[in-house]
Amino acid sequence: MKSQKLTFVSALLLSLAGALVFSQTPSTNPGNPGPQWALAKRSTLAISYPDDKSSDVNMAGTGLHSNVTGRAEAKRSEGRTRIKLQIKNLQHPQTLGSYYTSYVVWAITPEGKTENLGELPREGGRSREMYVTTAYQVFGLIVTAEPHALVSYPGPMVIAENTLRKDTKGNVSATSVEYQGDPGIYYATDINSNQIAPDYNTPLPVLGARRSVEIARRADAATFAPAELTAAETKLATLEKVWPPNRKREDRYGAQAREVMQLGEGARMAAIERCSQARLAAERNAAASAVNQAQTEAARAKAEKQRYERELAQARERLAQAQTDAERAKASEEVARLEAERARLESEQARRERDEALEGLVISLAAILETRREARGLIVNLSDVYFDFDKATLKPGAKEKLSKLTGILLAYPGNYRIEIEGHTDSIGSDEYNQRLSEARAMTVRDYMTQAGLPADRIVATRGFGKDRPVVTNDTPEGRQINRRVEIIIADTGLPTSASRQ
Repeated sequence: MKSQKLTFVSALLLSLAGALVFSQTPSTNPGNPGPQWALAKRSTLAISYPDDKSSDVNMAGTGLHSNVTGRAEAKRSEGRTRIKLQIKNLQHPQTLGSYYTSYVVWAITPEGKTENLGELPREGGRSREMYVTTAYQVFGLIVTAEPHALVSYPGPMVIAENTLRKDTKGNVSATSVEYQGDPGIYYATDINSNQIAPDYNTPLPVLGARRSVEIARRADAATFAPAELTAAETKLATLEKVWPPNRKREDRYGAQAREVMQLGEGARMAAIERCSQARLAAERNAAASAVNQAQTEAARAKAEKQRYERELAQARERLAQAQTDAERAKASEEVARLEAERARLESEQARRERDEALEGLVISLAAILETRREARGLIVNLSDVYFDFDKATLKPGAKEKLSKLTGILLAYPGNYRIEIEGHTDSIGSDEYNQRLSEARAMTVRDYMTQAGLPADRIVATRGFGKDRPVVTNDTPEGRQINRRVEIIIADTGLPTSASRQ
């Protein structure tokens, strides 16, 4: 058992670095190089377009731009989907924040891939119309406000999303999909905190070019991508000389502005990638050091235990050879003391191995799914984006994560029991929510047991419907958080330190 625990902890620690890159919460750790950037999970509606038919869908404004309206006419033929997109009532992007210069149209696939379809034409608040094409047949259309037109991932400022029309024709179906977008940690949205005022005089392409270079600098491209940043800065300096006398002739500076954007975005992404690699190396070194330290402490504890065992053997020998009552009493006292010390060492060793194995379990689970500690155990959260819309059917991504979770639990040498709980938001009847929450919890249970988890490990499977929200149901974001399945892993030896996510 001791060898099994050490192997389990060592393997998890050495693989930690590769998993932490996909953390959903960006943060800066002073012990790691550079700022940490991680993709953020979001969701939208994907629509399936039939071959050789035209279909119309609406583009509805979000809370950021509730008055935005639009329409997309899509036709699928010859392996491409051609779209005529019209958006009305868009405000100037600078009204959303001084860093925003562009509106970008995206296609989102059920697999979570994102494709930048292009920038909406800049025509004040009038109707904006554009023609785009994509190879995808099933996808969602969204419009985001961005700091420049050539960003690699959709940012957090989603201002319009596709919805089905009542008169949508053809065999069209829709499903909720999850995608990964830019967290926006390098975008300035508060002009007071960023000391950058909105600029309605400089042409938006020039502002976008500037933003691309500024964002690259914020991503520490000067450290991790200096050559790429220098190239972008050089092109920007040239652009700054060209555009003022050609303010009203975008054809004379537009291409240069886009080239700066491309170079700036390239510098930003290169810096993020290299920073992540540097952080991975640092985390691997830290993990290896932790393993070495644990092994050193284990070796020291083993040597100390062996010393006490030798002294105990000698004390027992002295007890057997004692001639007088005083000698026997003294020898007996020494034997009792050494036996107590040996028992203490064995208890500390068992506790250390248990805590190391449990900490390794927490780290490994948190690398796959959101995991937190509570008094009742580890809580692993499977959000509703891992299920088909309004159904208890697991999506492929959920099956992959549950398979990994089950494999980790099968390798874990500790003793544990599992409870699975389903939860919904407040939309719908009590009966419907109760039934859906129970069905999803049972689906998770069945999949984990089919993946090899012993059925007797799962001691309870139940649904609570909408009775146990974790946040308010008054907002779409809150309702999405409340729609979840929680896997509770209870171990009496679980540490009570702060949770990892």
